[in-house]
Amino acid sequence: MEKYITDAVHNSLRTITAGMTRPQQKAVAEMVRGLFTAGEPILTHLAQNPAISAKKQAEKYSYHLGNVELTQRVEDMALRKIASTMRKNTVIAYDCTDITKEEAEAMENLSGVWDGSKGKGAEGYELHGVGVNGMLLALRVHDADVHTHPQTRFETMKRISSALEKKGIWVLDRGNDSLSFYRDLRHTLEARFIARAKDNRKVVLVKTGEQVAITDLPDGRHAVHLMGEKQNTVDLDVYLLVVRRLKKHHEPLRLLTNLGWDEFSDAQIITMYLKRWGIENIFRSGKICFGLEAIRVLSFQKLCNL
Repeated sequence: MEKYITDAVHNSLRTITAGMTRPQQKAVAEMVRGLFTAGEPILTHLAQNPAISAKKQAEKYSYHLGNVELTQRVEDMALRKIASTMRKNTVIAYDCTDITKEEAEAMENLSGVWDGSKGKGAEGYELHGVGVNGMLLALRVHDADVHTHPQTRFETMKRISSALEKKGIWVLDRGNDSLSFYRDLRHTLEARFIARAKDNRKVVLVKTGEQVAITDLPDGRHAVHLMGEKQNTVDLDVYLLVVRRLKKHHEPLRLLTNLGWDEFSDAQIITMYLKRWGIENIFRSGKICFGLEAIRVLSFQKLCNL
């Protein structure tokens, strides 16, 4: 088993480091082996050569992290691996997580994040994640100094949707509930999606033309228009709204989708949406297994690479 893991890592690294200089390839390989050995991304802990001081090796790793670009290479490799498993209705989960850096004022491009464990705001980085079939397909560090959150979200989904030949159904939490975003998904990306609606959303029933709050709609399925971006206007695209209370005393799920009316049952749509929660487990595993919040490099590029 150890040889299998070693060979798998070696083969993956050849794909990622192709075209790099020999010193760069060697440094990246040492850091990856160190991550699996140490389980934390502290450069002095990744040292592989007992004949050279850990500090000296960490300086080498830091130097090379600032001179290579790994994020796109890793994503391209992951896309190639996942492409063969994709089917028309494979669920693609998009979500965000964050890493807090409360005592890292000197790190570049820090922004405000919400520390859910402490219930307060903090300094850190937001991460845009995409998961497919239990695999973390992308994990982009958001650069708040350059792009807005919707811009990074759209570019992330556009790149992956194109690479996967528009296969799959995107599932999204209610933090992404936005008419302009839905338009981009439908008309620009030509993507199929299921998104949880915010409780304060109002819709227009296609059948009667009545404007209602989604919290007033009973369990079941409803053909709806969304309210336009200007006051008292209506967007003419038709969406399917599925309202279902999973447990008697729970608030119902309210799911908006551009899937066809007869394409899936309510239960199937809900099941696909609930698979989104799996990406949160992937985030949690990544944070725990590799100690992402322990990263100490100051450069934003080095942070993204590491």
